[in-house]
Amino acid sequence: MLKIGFLLISLCLVVRAQKPRTGFDAASTPASLPATMDVTASRGVGPFDAKQAQEWRVAAEMLCAQSRYAEAEKLYTKLLEEREHALGLNSPEIVNDLNDLGRVTFAQMKYQQALSYYDRALQIMETAKGRQDLAVVAPLGKLTKVYQMLEKYSQAENYARRAVAIVEKNQGPDAPALAPQLIAVGDLLIFEKQYPAAEQQFDRAVKILEKSTGAATPELLPALDGLAAAYVEMHRAGDAETAWRRALSIRESAFGASTIEVAETLDKLGKFYFDQKKYPEAAYCYERTLFIREKLHGDMAPDTQSTLTQVAAVYGAQGRHADAEPLFRSMLTAKEADLVSSVNSLAALQASRDRNAEAESLYKTSINVLDRYGFVTARKPVINPNDPPSPMLAETLDQYAALLKKMRKRSDAAKIEARARMLHGLPEAKLAAAPAPAGPTASKKTK
Repeated sequence: MLKIGFLLISLCLVVRAQKPRTGFDAASTPASLPATMDVTASRGVGPFDAKQAQEWRVAAEMLCAQSRYAEAEKLYTKLLEEREHALGLNSPEIVNDLNDLGRVTFAQMKYQQALSYYDRALQIMETAKGRQDLAVVAPLGKLTKVYQMLEKYSQAENYARRAVAIVEKNQGPDAPALAPQLIAVGDLLIFEKQYPAAEQQFDRAVKILEKSTGAATPELLPALDGLAAAYVEMHRAGDAETAWRRALSIRESAFGASTIEVAETLDKLGKFYFDQKKYPEAAYCYERTLFIREKLHGDMAPDTQSTLTQVAAVYGAQGRHADAEPLFRSMLTAKEADLVSSVNSLAALQASRDRNAEAESLYKTSINVLDRYGFVTARKPVINPNDPPSPMLAETLDQYAALLKKMRKRSDAAKIEARARMLHGLPEAKLAAAPAPAGPTASKKTK
């Protein structure tokens, strides 16, 4: 009887050891991930399975690439628990898992959780390597960023200054690795409005990088931007202009003259000149920014429209009202397009729910916004070559006609379809080119 009991216990242990610990296939790395993943955390059984851990990590990274951070967090939590169970709670080998958890919780704006993971990683590295070891710098940098997001700038500054002291002690006062740490301290001092102290940090970083990597390296850019910001706050306009112009030159050389990096610097320089009432210089910067953003993102992109506003404001300040007017009209057109797109989407939704009367009212609203000259309601519509109807008007008429057919208003639908066909064939259509009706007449026609 005793032998039978031992045999049963042995058999249970064998079965338990052979049972997979998760729902993941340990034989292959997944090429794609399911829409949802249910991962239950456990302490694991038996020795740590490095191959399976790598598969979990690959899956977690794929989830991060898809911004599915909550699901990735479950996998990283399981990895941490398994490694803790196999290696102990204070093993340096769990630091990577803690950093991964800090990263995904930070991405979810769960800053207190991120803080706890990074703080634990710091304590483990300090115990394993010592408080002055270079390995401690990375967790100090992560803690600095979290405290900065929490707007606890003094705590963030303490960690950043610790990183500076460690790098300086291990690699010397002119080490290139010191520059990013000095820039981090300078950024925090800007937030704390300690501008002269921030200038010292940025200036030291610039000198280190000039000596180690040259006077035109892109690595100088964060320090130059920081210097310019500090100079502006200290009302040192000449120094701020010099710093931004140097940053602009480096960005043009490193990234190209028509890149978003250059546009962002021109934006800052343009604002600086505008505040200094140097309107021709501001206009030059904003015009270049507008050209770049139109080229890269299109006329209707939010950043393009924002720059358009800035250009128009500069023209207005210069008294160039004739130049400003078409820009304001362009901005109005963009806002109208956004409005019509939203109204039409709502109309389509209401039509799909058989709320036809409300959908019809919405389409009429869009038509009233777009049809400035009574093209839809006029008996003999004319096209002004200098200001033709918006292409969105034809699209809206198509959608409205489909709704009218659904409502069995076939006669009305036929009229709307006829106007839509004229607009769709506008480049080829032989329509009478005549001046647009005057404002009051057009208003009267659209009623």
